[in-house]
Amino acid sequence: MTTVKETKAKCIPCESLDPSSLLPIEQAQEQMSRLNLWEATIGQDRIAKISRKFTAKNFQSAMDALNDIGKIAERENHHPDLHLTSYREVEVVIYTHSVGGVTENDFILAKMLDDEIKVVYGPKWLRENLDAKPTSKC
Repeated sequence: MTTVKETKAKCIPCESLDPSSLLPIEQAQEQMSRLNLWEATIGQDRIAKISRKFTAKNFQSAMDALNDIGKIAERENHHPDLHLTSYREVEVVIYTHSVGGVTENDFILAKMLDDEIKVVYGPKWLRENLDAKPTSKC
């Protein structure tokens, strides 16, 4: 089971954002330097996004993480794209859908997920990703 603890920073309501809220590349790169497990991507739709991939210990651990991500997304009213493949391979993709790119909200949400979600990672993945925080269940 994963656990959720609340972070202080909050997402601002997306309806108050417009295209001027999109972060310039320099500012996005600065923010990315603080998120070691995340990477900047350009989707097939040509929209800038940030994403994080990990291998959970098993299917239940992957589902627990996805459910906890969903709780935070609902609390913040900022919803990432979530992908589960091969029963334990998880990808979280964040961008501000309403403006079609990356805003400050996306980095706030990514930080919340890093701080608040305790993923039970697969042991091999954890050994290969030293920036990830291990849980006591590994």
